[in-house]
Amino acid sequence: MVKLAIDLGSSVTKIYRADAGSGIVLAEPSCVAVSGPDREVKAIGKDAKKLVGKTAEFTEIVFPVYEGEIVDMRLAVVMLREFLSRIGIRPARLGRSLAVFSVPCGASSALTEDYAALAGECGLKKIRFVEAPFLAALGADAVLSESDPVCCLDIGGGVTNVAVLSPDGIIAGLSMNIGGNNMDANIIDRIEACKGLRIGALSAERVKNEIGSLAVGARGATVVEGSLSSVMRPGSVSVRAEEIEPCIRTYIDKILEYTSLVLEKLPAEVAAAVNGNGIYLSGGVAKLSFVPEYIGKKLDMRIHVCDEPQFAVVSGGGAAVRDDRLLSKIALREEE
Repeated sequence: MVKLAIDLGSSVTKIYRADAGSGIVLAEPSCVAVSGPDREVKAIGKDAKKLVGKTAEFTEIVFPVYEGEIVDMRLAVVMLREFLSRIGIRPARLGRSLAVFSVPCGASSALTEDYAALAGECGLKKIRFVEAPFLAALGADAVLSESDPVCCLDIGGGVTNVAVLSPDGIIAGLSMNIGGNNMDANIIDRIEACKGLRIGALSAERVKNEIGSLAVGARGATVVEGSLSSVMRPGSVSVRAEEIEPCIRTYIDKILEYTSLVLEKLPAEVAAAVNGNGIYLSGGVAKLSFVPEYIGKKLDMRIHVCDEPQFAVVSGGGAAVRDDRLLSKIALREEE
């Protein structure tokens, strides 16, 4: 049987294949390029993302998943079908496959029904849903124990999940529509305001990943190209790490506000266990310089970051789909 874990992210879709020891087999942008009044599909995934900000008048770049929700079912189906094809799974095998989908913490029945409909349209019949904090914990190599609760903070592109959990369930947790995409949008606005240069989403993401830092007196600089607002022609400027630091810190501080609300709800014994264990941090934003240290200092807690935090959720899904007993304990619902 083919066993899959699927993290259908707002920014990147990741797929883990657990049978035959394959591991992570796909990580591609969750976007589709469409053209004309009939919205004919021109490109999917990485090929579509290359076109962001560069398309002609009648071509549009669509992100079918936004802040954890499916906002364009037709294109979400087209996209996931293509991704499944790219990892070499023939349509005839999909009906006999088991797929674990990551969903936001506290996912509503309406949201899981949408995911179930998407899976069904793609030919996946046997599916499970697991809240992202469980999978992030497994992917970060946290030990789930009934007597030793674990706190996970997963900062994605469009959704951040924070939860304190045990194998019996989530003790306290929530999801928020804040993530790396907000930081990118803020960087676009700040560079135009401070430098007089209009840049696109791809450039903002690159700037964030190259020089984004929450270190005191952060150093580093990069050149970014775009359109000069004053003369309306192409140009470039140098951007320093300290100039975009507020764009990152603003959203990390907001995330920590909500994280503190979760921690404040904990019973005393659970709080003691969490304080001793620290917080498991995952998501691509965790790779930015000094973000883990900043979070640890603000919360006054130890922070654990795995080697590839951006893959923690899908790796945890791979661990869950391999272990039927574990999956039966943490799955939200079953679809046959």
